[in-house]
Order: sequence, then C-alpha cells, then structure tokens
Amino acid sequence: MRQLIAIYARVSTEEQAKHGFSIPAQIRECQDRIGGASALVFADEGVSGETLKRPALESLRQKIDRKEVKSVYCLDPDRLSRKLLHQLLLTEEWERQGVCLYFVNGDYSKTPEGNLFYALRGAISEFEKAKITERMCRGRREKARQGRVLRDFQIYGYDFDPINEQLVVNPKEAAVVRQIYRWVIAPPPEIDGVSAIARTLTKQGVPTKRGANRWHRQVVRQILSNRTYLGEFYQNKWDTSNNKVRLRPREEWIFIPCPSIIDPETFRKTQSVLSTLSFRSRS
Repeated sequence: MRQLIAIYARVSTEEQAKHGFSIPAQIRECQDRIGGASALVFADEGVSGETLKRPALESLRQKIDRKEVKSVYCLDPDRLSRKLLHQLLLTEEWERQGVCLYFVNGDYSKTPEGNLFYALRGAISEFEKAKITERMCRGRREKARQGRVLRDFQIYGYDFDPINEQLVVNPKEAAVVRQIYRWVIAPPPEIDGVSAIARTLTKQGVPTKRGANRWHRQVVRQILSNRTYLGEFYQNKWDTSNNKVRLRPREEWIFIPCPSIIDPETFRKTQSVLSTLSFRSRS
C-alpha cells in the first residue's frame, strides 16, 4: 500500500478572527514546505485545540494506524494541540508507528535541545490559552455585575434583547407559562400532573422554545421550578471548566433583575403542590 504525506490544519473561530491562521493559509504554508509532492489534507475548522476528539484528527490517526501515512506536516505545535500533554502523546504515538512529524514554524527533532524547545513551546501555548480563558471569564463576570445578560439563555417565556443585553417578556410564551402554573394549582380533570401537562401542550401544538412539537415532562418541571419567572435571574451560577458542569457556591452567583411573569404567591402555591406526595405520584 502506498504511504502518503498528510497535512493537518486546525483553527478555532476566535483564533481565525484574531490571528488570520485560516485553514487555506495553513495548508498553503505546509504545501510550500512539502514542494510538489501530493498530500492528504486533514482540517478541523472551528474546533478547540484542547481536546483530541476532533473529526479530522481522528481520521488522520486512523490512517496512520492503517500504515497509510508516512509523514505529517503541520504549521506549528499550537495547531496540533493547545495542551502539552496531548502534543507529546501524539508525537510519541506517531513515532512508534514510524511516522515523521514536521512543523513549518519550528521543527520538532529528537535531540535534547529539540525536545526542550518543543516542550517549552507547548507549555507557553497552554499558558497563553489559560490566560485568554481567564481574561474572557473576568470580562463576562464584569458584564454580569453591570446587570447585562451575557447571551441568549433560551428561557421559555423570555426573549433576549442583544442591543440592551436584557431579558424581555415574550407575551405568547408568557401566557403559556402562566397557564402551566394554573394547571398545577387548579388542575382540570383531564390535566392532572406534570406528564399530563406535557401531553396537553403537545396535543395543542404549542411549540417549545427550540421550536419542537413535543413537550417532555422534564421541560415542564423546569418551568415550574425556575425562579426567573419571579424576576430573579442569576449568572455565573454554573462552572463549566474542565469539561464538567458544577453548581457554584451561592455567594458567587450574580443577580440580574428581569421582568417577572409569575407573582410570588402563585409560585409559592405551585411549589407547595409540587412537594406533595399525591402530586408526585401523578407526575
């Protein structure tokens, strides 16, 4: 089987906008280095360099496993991965399979000096990425403290006003929210319980926030427990670092006032009904 040269390119959206390292530019730089030889191109666009789960990279690794690639060209180590550990993992994996890895900007060599340069460059890249992430987090927290909603959180009953960066009531959806609460407090015979409410909304053809034609009981439950409808919206509530979602301590939440849809007494009565054993058994 004929073994080929491979070019790997990667760019995330923010990097492309900031630095201009577009996919075509990376491919062109690598092709110039290769010369006239033909090459397979593997490109991940809009994909973070902090994970190895990238479609084009996984395809390249499969080709290497099948002994179909003999050398890989990449613009620089940052394009291969933002994490030093991942960079070393890939280079060692490919070296074991007899594949040569070349960088247009800064070759990786097997000399002690080359290994040190490569490790330092990877560490610096990871450090710079961490600094960018921290600056972005600080910026978002500061915007939140100023009372600005950071993005469209897709909360049923509200729309996001991107100009004023606020939540505004969606009248049609708000009417559905109020109806859901009324069905809990004073349920008609045919709508008894959360599952029955979801079935009724589906049967009536009421679209969900994302435009789906089917309601799930969990979505209804989330609406019934969401204090945003009282005018209490919180940002910086969830920590999504390290590919995990964790609830932050209450003191770190940032309160953002918003228009209310449900009055406090209706919300209190609803929570009281939801907590009863008889209601839970029907839902």
